[in-house]
Amino acid sequence: MSHIKIFIDGIMHLGDMIMSSSVIPVLKKAYPDSEIIYLATANLAYVASFFDGIDQVIPYTYQSKGGYMDVYRMGKMLRKYNFDIGISLDPRERVTLMKWFAHIPVRISMEQALGWKLGWEKWFYTNDLSFSDGWNYQEHRMSESFQHLMRLYTNDSEIEFIPPVFCPSTDSDIKAAAQLLKPVSTNKRKVAFCVETTDRAKDWPADKFSIIADWLIEKYNSIVIMTGVPKHADKVREILAHMSHKDSCINAVGKTSFSELIALFRQVDLVLTLDTGTSHIAGAAGCPVITIFTHNTPAIYTPAGKYTGAVSAHLPCSGKHICIGPRKCKKNDCVEAVTVSMVQKEISRIMEMI
Repeated sequence: MSHIKIFIDGIMHLGDMIMSSSVIPVLKKAYPDSEIIYLATANLAYVASFFDGIDQVIPYTYQSKGGYMDVYRMGKMLRKYNFDIGISLDPRERVTLMKWFAHIPVRISMEQALGWKLGWEKWFYTNDLSFSDGWNYQEHRMSESFQHLMRLYTNDSEIEFIPPVFCPSTDSDIKAAAQLLKPVSTNKRKVAFCVETTDRAKDWPADKFSIIADWLIEKYNSIVIMTGVPKHADKVREILAHMSHKDSCINAVGKTSFSELIALFRQVDLVLTLDTGTSHIAGAAGCPVITIFTHNTPAIYTPAGKYTGAVSAHLPCSGKHICIGPRKCKKNDCVEAVTVSMVQKEISRIMEMI
């Protein structure tokens, strides 16, 4: 096929967007002369621009549970692009109708990589992809499931997984990250922490992070770099207050842009993070990463990458497809069951590999 235009809608959370971007290298292999345009929510459009292989990003602003005239308007706007293929990574009703209004001839849904099936929406797709070879999405990382499903569609027999990857960092971002690390001696291991999520009920306690930080400094001659957005500052201060070696920490909370954070992760030896978007940012940056899971299942949500680890107590009620979530469940045993020794063991395993 000659030059074609491919539309991808990824109206998803940050981590899911990064994981599902694993379809891009498969598409570029199948359609080497293609132009790929990505639709993302307005607040995450900037993130999508870092996906290697994306030619253009369209930001989408919408109101939940309303505004269907806006969907029609977006469909008419997209019609001007004359797309050949439209792919929904998470085909909710809005993006389903949008592609229909855009008159995209081939419309593909990939919801089964997420473990669910379409209702009435399936009638608006020409291809509702499924794992015809018996692939069990619950036994694979989400990024692997998305890539495998796309390979089935394109008849790609390749079996080696290609992790999602961000575009190379700019010189200015590399210099900004290097400036943050300037106080670090060259013989020290550099370990970045992300210690808080948007859902604090599933976060790991500050005192446990303090123990891990001191242990890393003593055992591996490390410098610990605290990362995060400004609202994480209170927890980081609490962690530092409990530490014996706080002088071996760099507090970078609120000091990096998104692109500078990618560049920073490319200059550290390891990222220790909670189950949040930062986990997948580190993976796509190519950095070794260990994720602490409480509610979600590591089998699905562990980031892609060569050196990735996960820590979870694997309680019977944890995992996306069983756990009702911290807002409805008043227990906290899934958080308490993740011990310091479990995290130390996984760090040691990854440290021996890198």
